[in-house]
Amino acid sequence: MASLLALGAGAVAWEAAARPARALLLADTNRDGQVTAADAAGRGEWTPGRGAIVVPNLDDDLQACPSLAPDGERLSDDALAACSDGADEVVNGAADLLDMAPLRIGPKRGLGAGATATVAVDGPAGDAARLFVQGGDGDYSMLGPDDPITADRLRDGVDLVLEATGFAETDAGFIDVALSVRDGRTVETDRVRIRIAPLLLAHDLAPIDRLIVSDNGTAVEDAERHGYDPAASPPPVHEGEAAFREDLVAGLESAGLEGRLTMYPTGDDRWMRDQFITGYASMPGPGGDPHTLTVVLRSAVVDPEGSTPEFPLRDAGRPAFTLLQGPDTAVVQTYSPERVGQDEYNALWGSFSSTGNVIVAPPHAAGDGARPAGRVLYGSDGGEAAPDPAFVDFLAAQADQDPLAIDTSWLGVGHIDEFLSFTAADNDRGWAAVVADPALGARLLEALVDDGLGGQGLVQGAAPDGADLTVAQALEAPEIVEGNRIAAEGIDAALAVLARELGLGEDEIVRVPALFTELVIEGYPRQDIVANHMPAIVNGVETGTGAFLAIQPHGPLDAAGRDVYAAAAEAAFADAGSRIAWVEAWDYGHAVGTVGGEIHCLTNSIRDQTGTAPWWRN
Repeated sequence: MASLLALGAGAVAWEAAARPARALLLADTNRDGQVTAADAAGRGEWTPGRGAIVVPNLDDDLQACPSLAPDGERLSDDALAACSDGADEVVNGAADLLDMAPLRIGPKRGLGAGATATVAVDGPAGDAARLFVQGGDGDYSMLGPDDPITADRLRDGVDLVLEATGFAETDAGFIDVALSVRDGRTVETDRVRIRIAPLLLAHDLAPIDRLIVSDNGTAVEDAERHGYDPAASPPPVHEGEAAFREDLVAGLESAGLEGRLTMYPTGDDRWMRDQFITGYASMPGPGGDPHTLTVVLRSAVVDPEGSTPEFPLRDAGRPAFTLLQGPDTAVVQTYSPERVGQDEYNALWGSFSSTGNVIVAPPHAAGDGARPAGRVLYGSDGGEAAPDPAFVDFLAAQADQDPLAIDTSWLGVGHIDEFLSFTAADNDRGWAAVVADPALGARLLEALVDDGLGGQGLVQGAAPDGADLTVAQALEAPEIVEGNRIAAEGIDAALAVLARELGLGEDEIVRVPALFTELVIEGYPRQDIVANHMPAIVNGVETGTGAFLAIQPHGPLDAAGRDVYAAAAEAAFADAGSRIAWVEAWDYGHAVGTVGGEIHCLTNSIRDQTGTAPWWRN
C-alpha cells in the first residue's frame, strides 16, 4: 500500500534513495524524502545511517523571554532556564517551525466515511516532545494522542510538525511517533523512532564567531534591569584590563577575525570561561543543509557563599540567558540541587564544576581513538574532586562525545585547561595537544645558569620584574622543585590516558615551557596541590583561523635579549605549523589572587559551525 506518513527532510538524516513497497508510517526519509525498501521493516530502530533527527526547540526566536518577573523582581535561576520557544504549546511563527520536524500524512484514498487516525508520541524521551497539526487556515494547533484525524482530512493529506522540548537526559534520547488508522474493523499501525539531536560541545578548530570577555564594571542585576549592549566598550576597571583587551583585538585581527570581541556583564567576576561552555545541536534542514542551533550550557558551580534554592549558581552565569539566548541560540542549565547550601563542600570542591574544567579534543575520524565529533575531557579524580554529577551525566547522555575523566586533583583550582589545550597542526589529525612541560621550563632556566645568566630575575617586564626569585634561585626553591615534580607526575598520567583513549602520539604534542609551584596553605585540607608559577602559555585560545592567543610569559632573557619561554613556545608551535599571538595579561589575570588565570580562563567563545561536518554522517 502507499505510505501514509512522511517525515520531511528538515528532521532527518538519510543517504538512501528507493521508495519502499509498504509502509504506513514513513519517517526515515533523506533529503529527497526517500527510504530504502530494505529499511521499511526496521524503522522503529535508529542508527546514524537510518533515522530521523529533531533539534530541541530551546531558542527564543521572538526574543520574548523576560529578564525580570512581572513584579519587577529578579527571576530565579530555574525560572530563567525555563523560558524558551519549547516552553509553550504554540508554534511561534516561521522561524519556530524551522526548529521542528515536519511530517506529512499523505493523501489516503479508499477510506470509509467513518475512518479516523491518531498519532501519538511516546518512547524513552516522549515526555520531551509534542505534535502540532496544520489547519485549513495554515495555522498549527496541538495534536493530542486521542485527537482524531477524520477521513475527509486523511483523503487530502495532513501536515504536522514534531517539537522536542529538551535534550536527552539519559542515553535513550529517542522519541517514538506512532500512527494508527482505523477503518471499520481494520486497524493499521506503524511506528518510527526519532533521535533528539545531541548537544555537541564546540572544539577549538572551529573559527571564533564571538570572543567574550567580562565587563567587570556592570553588575549582573543592573544589566537584567536596564538591558545591556554587548557591542559597547565600557571602561576597564582593573589594572591591566585595557592592555588585555587591546591585545585580544590585535590577535583576533591578525587571525582575520575583526570585530569579534563581545562584552558580557559579570559584576566583577572576570573568569569568563567558568560561566558557561558553548556548543551546538543540528539536524538536516531545507535542501539538506544542516540547520544548527547554538547552545550555551551554563556552569553548574553552586555559589559557596550563601547559595539559595532561588539563586543557587554563580551569578555571572545568568546573563547567558538574558544576553545570549535568542534566535537560533539556546541556553540550558543542569545542576544538583542537593549541593545548594553546602558552603564548605562547595568552597573546597566546587571549582571542579566550573566549565573551565571542560575542554574538547577535536574530531579525529580514523585510526586509534577515532572520535568524529570530538571528545569531551574534564578534570576529576572520581571522588570529591569532580564536577557536579548531574552535569557530567547530562554530557554523557548526549552520547556522541563520550566524556573522559582526567585526574586534575593535583591542581589547586583543579581545571584541566591549566595544563592542556589544542591547536591546529600540519599532521594527519589536523590538530595537536598543547601541553605544559615543567621539565622543559626547568631546562631553559638551567641553560641560562650555564650561560652565566642565572642572576637575572625570573620574571621580566612585569611585576615583580626581578624582585621575586632569580633564575638560579627558582631552580632551587623547594616550592618550585616540588611543584614541578607534582605537576610532571600529573601531566604524564594525563598523557598516558590520552595515548590510550585517543591514540595520541608524542609527535602530536606541542610542549610549551611551564613552571609550577606547590601551594602550602596553613589549615587548608587539600595538600600536594600546585599552581602555575609562571604564566601558563598552554592556557590559551585557538582562534580556528591560524593563531593561538596566549599570555605573554614575561620569562627570563637569553644573551640576545629574547624571552626564552616565549621563544621556545613559538618554535614548538611553528614546528606544528601554527603560530602564537601574544596577549598581555599579567596584571589582569596571572597575578590575581592565589593562583590567577590566563587567556582561556579570562575569555569564552561562540564558534562558527558553518564548516563542521554533520554529526549524523560520521
